[in-house]
Order: sequence, then C-alpha cells, then structure tokens
Amino acid sequence: MVATNDIRAKKKFGGRSYGYPALAGVKIYGGAAVGITANKEAVPAGNVNAVKLLGFAEERIDNTNGATGDQYVKIEKDLRVIPLAGATVANIGAAVYASDDNTFTLTAGSLLQIGTIDAIDADGVWLKTT
Repeated sequence: MVATNDIRAKKKFGGRSYGYPALAGVKIYGGAAVGITANKEAVPAGNVNAVKLLGFAEERIDNTNGATGDQYVKIEKDLRVIPLAGATVANIGAAVYASDDNTFTLTAGSLLQIGTIDAIDADGVWLKTT
C-alpha cells in the first residue's frame, strides 16, 4: 500500500546514504522507497519518471509546491524489514521489486528492482538494497 506517513522500519546499521534533489511537485515520506529520474531527481518509488530505485528516504521532504532541487532527499541503502507477503526461505536471494513507495513484490513485470531478500526471520523479510 502506498505510504501516507513516515515509515519506521527495523534496519541494520552499516548502510550508505546519498543526497538527491527532489523533483518538483513530489512528497517523499521518511522510510519510503525512493527512485531517481534520468536527470537524477528523487521521486517516490512507483513514480512514472523513476528509472532506478536506490533505497529509502531518511526523512520526509515535501516539495509539492517547490521547484526541482528546492528540497534534497537523503536516500539510505541498507538492510531493513519490508512488508512482503508470501516470501519464504526459498526466496532468500531473490530480487524484490516495488510498485509504489511501500509495496513490494517478487514479480518483476514492468517494475523496478529495489534489492534482494537477504534473510527471513521472526522480524520479517529483510531487504538488502542494491
């Protein structure tokens, strides 16, 4: 389901983060999956302009009334628990795709890959961003 507020996921430290200018007219929630356009502008995962998914927004930015670059999004690449129904230990190592900023699937279709399943435990499905 698409994010409507910040997402607080369990995650493991040791990741990396990068900053990208937000595309004009977008709101990106903290903890939501983020992609970039061909011009290296940050957009929520599932945005029609996204060409690559990078990771998750460190904090919320609201650029709905701003021009491209008025806000910057810090994107984290790490290990974190994601909502992914139906995944089993047989899926460890499988590619994970995002249809929006908080909906994940193992079925590619026309979706962009955000990472791979690193582990499944009592906390849930751990995604390793690529």
